[in-house]
Amino acid sequence: MGRWQSSGGVRSKFGLFISEVIDALQYLRDRNMTDCLQMLHCHLGSQICDIAFFKNAVNELAHVYTELHRMGAGLKYVDIGGGLGVDYDGSQTNFESSMNYTIAEYAADVVYRMGRVCDDNEVPHPTILSESGRALVAFSSLMVTEVSDVSGFDRFAIPTKLELKSSRDELPQPIITLYDTYGVVQTGNLIELYHDAVQARDEALNLFNLGYMDLELRSVAERMFWAICARLLKRAQRLDEMPEELAELPGLLSDTYFCNFSVFQSLPDSWAIDQLFPVVPIHRLNEYPTRRAVLADITCDSDGKIDRFVDRKDVKRALELHQLQNNAESYYLGIFLLGAYQEILGDLHNLLGDTHAVHICMDEDGNWSVDEFVPGDTLTEVLEYAQYEPKHLQEAIRKETEAAVQKGRLTLQEGTQLFNFYRDGLNGYTYLEKYEDDSTAAGAAAGGPAAYPGVPSTFPTPATSSTSPSGSTPTLSNGHAAAQNGAANGSTPGSGSARGPAAGPR
Repeated sequence: MGRWQSSGGVRSKFGLFISEVIDALQYLRDRNMTDCLQMLHCHLGSQICDIAFFKNAVNELAHVYTELHRMGAGLKYVDIGGGLGVDYDGSQTNFESSMNYTIAEYAADVVYRMGRVCDDNEVPHPTILSESGRALVAFSSLMVTEVSDVSGFDRFAIPTKLELKSSRDELPQPIITLYDTYGVVQTGNLIELYHDAVQARDEALNLFNLGYMDLELRSVAERMFWAICARLLKRAQRLDEMPEELAELPGLLSDTYFCNFSVFQSLPDSWAIDQLFPVVPIHRLNEYPTRRAVLADITCDSDGKIDRFVDRKDVKRALELHQLQNNAESYYLGIFLLGAYQEILGDLHNLLGDTHAVHICMDEDGNWSVDEFVPGDTLTEVLEYAQYEPKHLQEAIRKETEAAVQKGRLTLQEGTQLFNFYRDGLNGYTYLEKYEDDSTAAGAAAGGPAAYPGVPSTFPTPATSSTSPSGSTPTLSNGHAAAQNGAANGSTPGSGSARGPAAGPR
């Protein structure tokens, strides 16, 4: 049942048909080994969202157990496999990203139904085992990622009047239609105005493709169309029910928030099987979110995005977020319930490696502590995974830099800065890192690259930074020694995962 229903049933790659179970028992009987058949195991699926499936499956399993016991099997254990779900969306329903039961109800049903069938058949109760890994570890991991940039549809300047030509009559009709439509959105029929805008936008594009409209006017048409859609959406949201014709506008007009992480590395199930994970801002919680956005990662893959979000009634196509404050401060999002398989499933897509990890423990009183900070992969480590030799790459850059200096294409200081920048990049984080302005100035003055900012001081000191590798002073062939960059090469955790003990070691 649910997203993983094919992992159980007759077409599953697991288990035996009942006829094969009988054959196996007969094989043991022929060798006087029936007492060796001590455990009956089944696999029902994963993320089972409806308790009715458990009720029926355990009832069938109990009858198989008692029949095999009657036939002489030395059964003592029943393993009911996994399947215990996680309520990813909080709806407590039988939606595939939720579950309509509690762990207590699950346990009570399993024990009751197994016991009742055994009592009816006068068979000793078995020891019941469960393998509900997802329900145990999903809560042990989350990821924190920083929003690095935003793209939206309301960033274009809207012309207050048409002054692009000497007279209105000289403008193409689609431009006039869009301008007039924009002016009457507050009073007109929303659906009719939307149809007019779409038609005018399409006509403007056709005129441009045929050479009858210049690029400047096409730009005006584009800006006017999105401005009309934004006004229509604001009016439509004030209605009791969103008109079906306008239902696509919230998703169409949502911003794109670019975040410093990789979907394929840190939450691959979001991409592969449309798994929903809770995503929320983790600060500015006393402010009402005024933007609607989808999330894009920093990979060059168009699938590197999250555009389906948890909702209590349905799947949302955009997430409510806060307006970015012109880089005045960082804006962080938390993505939760990643403990079930996400990190181990992650790949090196675009050579983006493991994120920084923070191990957090919580005692019985609810007090928490940071036990360990584990730096994420460096670019050198990831390149080695892909069978590249970073030392050969570095040597090639050194030779190219020397040649450029000798030919006068670079000064010695520029060559040194270029080489140090490349070398430090190989030993840096695979995700985006920020340069501090003061470090940039200091590094340039010293003839070296800017220092990477260290990990925040709240993390254990030994893991916050690493110094430049030994032999970091390259000697160019003209005999001059380059300035050594002695700055610490720590990494800012722009994206990282906080894993508790249940997630196990890295």
